[in-house]
Amino acid sequence: MLTAGAAAFFALTTAPAPAATLSFVQNFSGGDFSVPRFPSVDSSGNVFVADGGNNAIDEFNPTNFAGTFQRFTGSFGAPSGVTVDSSGNVYFAEHSGERVGAFNLSNPAGTATIYGSNGNGSGQFFDPYGMAVDSAGNVYVADSNNNRIVRFNPSNFAGTFTSFGSGVFSSVSGVAVDSAGNVWVSDSGNNRIVRFNPSNFAGTFTSFGSGGSGAGQFNYPAGVALDSAGNVYVADENSSRIDAFNPSNFLGTFTSFGTGGSGNGQFTTPEGLTVDSLGNIFVADEGNNRIVELAGAVPEPVSAALLLGGAGLLAGFKRFGRARKA
Repeated sequence: MLTAGAAAFFALTTAPAPAATLSFVQNFSGGDFSVPRFPSVDSSGNVFVADGGNNAIDEFNPTNFAGTFQRFTGSFGAPSGVTVDSSGNVYFAEHSGERVGAFNLSNPAGTATIYGSNGNGSGQFFDPYGMAVDSAGNVYVADSNNNRIVRFNPSNFAGTFTSFGSGVFSSVSGVAVDSAGNVWVSDSGNNRIVRFNPSNFAGTFTSFGSGGSGAGQFNYPAGVALDSAGNVYVADENSSRIDAFNPSNFLGTFTSFGTGGSGNGQFTTPEGLTVDSLGNIFVADEGNNRIVELAGAVPEPVSAALLLGGAGLLAGFKRFGRARKA
């Protein structure tokens, strides 16, 4: 039987962390972006932006925006999504080209590799938007007008092309992959966020939210991203706000930040977002042609904090004789 002290210790170690508290940090624009969509961030904290109106992929480091800003141009057709893998391969989705492409940062002027064509069959895309890459190098694409999520490995595009969610999703926009391999989807047309594991789509399918503008509701959710504490962030496009929640306690941790407008902490059709390893959130504020940085203030889960000091706590229990995510 657990003593009172041990029971309290056990309860604390299983207590989930609250959702992150969002706050405004800064805007990045200066006339550099035009219709920015679905950004991404690499392991060094560099932010990549699908700059649709400029037919370009932009990169910058938030610690020195002007000094690190660079633009990659080529045969990009209104880029709508971007993601970067650990080898420096930059994958981009084209809104007008109806395809996915890639180039490497070691040779950005080189010819881009192109994957797919327009259509609804295997190896085809129709309005691809948000993108993500997992630890195995598989690329995920929100194939919006085909109402599905597509996965492929660049080493064998045709042989590994797989789709998920046809007949279930409506106008998907954003996609993210967590450290456990679960795929998170902005199911925009159904006003919800969906989580599934590719190994068992139907068996792991879970949805969060419904249509509306209140707590626990979305009005055309576009981008989706996760932080290291497991909090989920959503660019709630038609509500002009950013939502956050922890899937272990959806309603209990649901919080929103921002209103419609062009001031600090305001948004006009926020479309995509990404989170760096420090919990900073970068939002593609499409209607204001800028990237907005928010501080997520990622809380350390109580379990992790206590495990680090667990020996001292247990020692304290012995000295005094003493036998739960939003």
